[in-house]
Amino acid sequence: MKLSQWLTFTVAVGIIALEVLALTAVSSTVAVPAGACDMRLSVGLTPDVPNPRDEGFLSSLLSNHPGYQLTFLRQDPGAVVLDLTGPGPAYSCRRVVETMRRDARVQSVDVQGEPS
Repeated sequence: MKLSQWLTFTVAVGIIALEVLALTAVSSTVAVPAGACDMRLSVGLTPDVPNPRDEGFLSSLLSNHPGYQLTFLRQDPGAVVLDLTGPGPAYSCRRVVETMRRDARVQSVDVQGEPS
């Protein structure tokens, strides 16, 4: 390999490495936008819910609240722990929780962390 080819290759590899580092730094410092909904919920479900981890089931709990998402974290005795995220503001986040409480498959919704 000629010296000029080796230098070109070395510079290209260096640039790619710097881009990867820059993208990693940016993605790890992304914060939740001000006014966004981010709540931790403990949700008691009726025994007839076959799989509380199912994404279809979780999205059905949101009813007609586009832009919001439930993420399954763990199953505790008698409840599942979910993260509720969405665009906010806080009153909209609370409306989503109220909608979930009216669902026949839900026995209880306890907010463990308030919206940020």
